[in-house]
Amino acid sequence: MKPFKILIDFCNLGFINKIFYKLMRTKFSALFIPIYKKSYKIDESIIVDNKFDSLEDFFTRKIDMTKRPEGAGKYISPCDGFISAAGKLSEDKTFKVKGHIVDTLSLTGDSESYKYYQVIYLSPSDYHRFHAIDENEFVSSKTIGKKSIPVNDKGFKIGNPFLKNYRIILKSKDYAYIPVGATNVNSIDIKKHKFLKGEEIGQFGFGSTIVILYKETPGTSKFGKIKVREDLFA
Repeated sequence: MKPFKILIDFCNLGFINKIFYKLMRTKFSALFIPIYKKSYKIDESIIVDNKFDSLEDFFTRKIDMTKRPEGAGKYISPCDGFISAAGKLSEDKTFKVKGHIVDTLSLTGDSESYKYYQVIYLSPSDYHRFHAIDENEFVSSKTIGKKSIPVNDKGFKIGNPFLKNYRIILKSKDYAYIPVGATNVNSIDIKKHKFLKGEEIGQFGFGSTIVILYKETPGTSKFGKIKVREDLFA
């Protein structure tokens, strides 16, 4: 793990992040789009416009939302991704991800009393814009963390990315909605704070994870692969 940790520490250097960020926005980076599509088996049939000026432009591509019908439940998925963990929080307001403890105080920086959580991982092949899970508004917003550790098994072995990585804590009266960055993914754009159910509210510059902390128990979470605007609960 030591060589991997050295690599991640190198990638977390400020000037390296800036170089990577600028490189992914250049026209030169667009040359890698065909390789990216093939490597991650991208479904091009749902892409709205297949003309992209950079790799980041492709990564933040729009998709045809008619192919993503809205669920009838109270809360719908914010993104295409994989629900890797969900359930009731423990009495000490913690939950486990990949065998590691995450406490909500460290995650959010506040002592709000949450009862239920969901963790939705976005793979490199997924659509990377994220949407409103209901009709609501964010009453507060703050950023925490500076690191960009991978949100995978190796990443958890060198440090808990949920507690170290750059993240934005968006709070409504009912839940905290938390986009979390990953390796070279410290670019999270929030577009609106008042929204309709299913509406696009932001995007990742590259990759990552969304954590939702609910103040009440909404039901029994689904697990596994999920599409944006599908019901989050069975």
